[in-house]
Amino acid sequence: MIISIVKEMRVKQWTKNVLVYASLLFGGELFQKGHFFQASMAFIAFCMVSSSVYFFNDIFDLEKDKQNPKKCNRPIASGKIPLATAYACSAVLLISGSAIAYSVNASCFSIILLYALINIFYTIRLKHVVILDVMLIACGFVLRAVMGTFAVDSGMTTWFLLCVMFLSFFLALGKRRHELVALQNEDLREGRKVLQFYNVQLIDQMMTIVTASLLLCYALFAVDVNTKNNQMMMLTVPLVLYGVFYYLYMVRVKGGGGAPDESLYREKPILIVVLIYILTIVLIRNV
Repeated sequence: MIISIVKEMRVKQWTKNVLVYASLLFGGELFQKGHFFQASMAFIAFCMVSSSVYFFNDIFDLEKDKQNPKKCNRPIASGKIPLATAYACSAVLLISGSAIAYSVNASCFSIILLYALINIFYTIRLKHVVILDVMLIACGFVLRAVMGTFAVDSGMTTWFLLCVMFLSFFLALGKRRHELVALQNEDLREGRKVLQFYNVQLIDQMMTIVTASLLLCYALFAVDVNTKNNQMMMLTVPLVLYGVFYYLYMVRVKGGGGAPDESLYREKPILIVVLIYILTIVLIRNV
């Protein structure tokens, strides 16, 4: 039972919540113990609430998942976690995560509740609304970055928040494209309902717009940081360019992008460029 609960919590997807540390990393406060502790509390809170959302999502989609050849093996759909236990786990994780967020400050508590509400409505209805489904996924990542800012009470430039938003759009669109291509020779009704309203051409056009917006905003973010520190941040622009272009290559040529978080482990070029990027930011902004 414990193994099934941990599996249902989808611990591997907690990598998304690392975004709460962005404020520390780019603000040059990564090695300040007090701020790092606050950000870590925010990280734990987001991990618990996001896991609560995963439980709720699988409870809501229980009957549908039972009919899906892949999702039927999930702990709740397979019956390894009784429904009553799943409800209890979801509630405990939500309450615990909210309490931890409140212990950081009221603003973090508000952000975590907003995140939970958005995901509840997303699961119930909004994931079936074309374009809005992708926008809400992006909103979740922006809330992570904002919560990190509130946790350490530091400023974050508008340009960086826009970068987070466009990057989230970029990854979400890549995921939708992968799902659509995987089902193009099958009945789309067997996949996500919202996929019936998309086609590859539309997603490719949206990805082109989002990619241009992401790169422009990041360049402006780097320039904006320069006015406050030095010009070394411009060195990170080629790294971002490579990372974005390689991900496009992975999505459009290799047919990947179905699980962006797993791509970090499976695609060595992505992993290497991310590690180099983080190390560069640490050296520029925190040393």
